[in-house]
Amino acid sequence: MPKFYITTAIAYTNANPHIGFAMELVQADCLARYHRMIGDEVYFLTGTDEHGMKMAQTAQQAGMETQALVDKNAARYQELAEFLNISNDQFIRTSSAAHKLGAQKLWKAIATNDGFYKAIYEGLYCVGCEAYITEKDLVDGKCPNHKKPPEFFKEENYFFRYSKYLPEVKKAIEEGRLAILPNFRKTEILNLIEESMSEKRDVSFSRPSKTLSWGVPVPDDENQTMYVWCDALSNYITALDYEHDGKLFKKFWPADVHLIGKDILRFHAGYWIAMLLAAKLPLPKAVYVHGYITSEGQKMSKSLGNVVDPFEVGKKYGIEPLRYYLLREIPTADDGDFSVARFEAIYDGELANNLGNLVSRVFTMTEKYSNGKVPSVSKEEHISDKVLETWKQYQTHMENFNLKAAAEEIFALLTFANRYIDEKKPWALAKKEPTEVLKILYHLLELIRHVSFMLMPFLPETSAKIREALHFESAKLYPDNIAWGVLKEGVSVKKIEALFPRQD
Repeated sequence: MPKFYITTAIAYTNANPHIGFAMELVQADCLARYHRMIGDEVYFLTGTDEHGMKMAQTAQQAGMETQALVDKNAARYQELAEFLNISNDQFIRTSSAAHKLGAQKLWKAIATNDGFYKAIYEGLYCVGCEAYITEKDLVDGKCPNHKKPPEFFKEENYFFRYSKYLPEVKKAIEEGRLAILPNFRKTEILNLIEESMSEKRDVSFSRPSKTLSWGVPVPDDENQTMYVWCDALSNYITALDYEHDGKLFKKFWPADVHLIGKDILRFHAGYWIAMLLAAKLPLPKAVYVHGYITSEGQKMSKSLGNVVDPFEVGKKYGIEPLRYYLLREIPTADDGDFSVARFEAIYDGELANNLGNLVSRVFTMTEKYSNGKVPSVSKEEHISDKVLETWKQYQTHMENFNLKAAAEEIFALLTFANRYIDEKKPWALAKKEPTEVLKILYHLLELIRHVSFMLMPFLPETSAKIREALHFESAKLYPDNIAWGVLKEGVSVKKIEALFPRQD
C-alpha cells in the first residue's frame, strides 16, 4: 500500500489561532482525506512551536510561567483542529521531552558531518520574527512584518554551514527531486538560493543560553541553546520517533508534502533541506505553499478590528461551510479575501442551492416515483462521460495542489445535474413515460453517489450523510467505486434533512 506523509507548519503559541492557520489545517486535511480515499496509508502531522525569546517575553508580559502560557495556547490550537474536524494522526508539541531528544539527535548528526562552527555574530535581530535581518530588509528602519525596529546583538553562536549545502539544495529543486508548488514559488526559492550562494551566507543556529533560555540545549554545550531552525523544523522527524529510529520514521519518512505559508518558504525549501543533507537523511518529496488571507480587502489587524476568528465563523455558519469557503473561495496557492457577504453568497448559491437542493429534489422524486428505491441500472453516455471526465479533472487538480479548482469541478457537475433535471422535467414525464423517469432518476442518483466521493475531502460530514442515505457507506474510491453503475437496483434511499438550511 502506498504511503502519504503530510505535515503542516507548526503554529507559534504566543497568540490564539487565526483564520490563516485554520486554512492551512483544512488544506492539509483535504489532501490527507483524498489520499485515504484513493487507498494510500496516510500519516498527517500538525502541532505547535513552543520555544524562543518571543515566547518567554510574552509569558513575562502576561505575568505567567512560560510553560503555563505554552500549555494554555497549545490547547487552543488542538481545540481548533478538533473544531474543524481535522483528521490529523498526531499533534506534536516542541516542549515535549521526546521532541527535545530528537532535535538533539539531529544536531549531533549534523555536527558529526562538520555541519557547524562557532563564530561571533553581529547584527540586527527581530524578536517578532525570531530572526536576524539585514538593513535592506527594513522599511523606515522597522521590520516590515512587525512594524518595530530590530535590536542589535553581538554574541558567539554556532553557525550552520548553509553555503556548503546550497548547490545540492538548488540541484534537488531544479531536478524535481524536491517539488515546489505552485511553480512561481519554485522560481522564488531558486532566486533566494542564488542570492545566498553569491553571498556565501551561513546561518546562526544557536544563541547563548543567558539570552535564549527557553529552548532546547545544544548537545555537549550548556552555554548554548538551539535557535529555532534546528528545533522547530526537526518536528517533522521527531514526531516519527526519529530519536529511536522508530517504526513510524522507517515507514513514513521522507515526507510526501510539507504544507506551509509563503513567509516560511526559505526555511523549509532552503534551511531544512540543507539540514537533511548535512545529516545524511532523505529529502521530502514536495513543499506546497499557500498565501495569506485578508479581511474584507484589508490586512487583518487588531487595531482595525477585522481579525477573523475561525471559531466564531464556524459556530455561526457551521464547520462544513467554513471548510468549503477556505478551500473553494481562497486561491489554494495565492492570497485571498475573507468577506462575510461573499461567504453568505457561496453558502446560499453553492451549498444550499446547488448541492443541498439537488440532493433534496432527487431523493424526493425517488420516493415519489420509485417507492424510495434505486431503479434498475441505466446508462446515458453523456451523463456517465461527464462524470468520468470530471473525475479526471478533479484528480489532476488534487495532485497538483489546486484544491479550489477541484472544488469548482464538483460544483460544475452539480450545475450540470440541476440543468439535466430542468431539461428532462421528470414530473411532467411521470404519467406519460414512467420508465423514462426511472432512467433519469438512476442517472441522478448515481451522479450524486460520485459527487459524495468527490466531496469527501472537502465536506466529510456532508459526504457521509449522502452515502448513508444511499446506503453506500464505502469510503474507498478504488478499485470499483469510481466506475459508473455501482449503485445497485432496489437499494432504499433514505430522505435526509436539508444539508445546508438557508441562513436567516
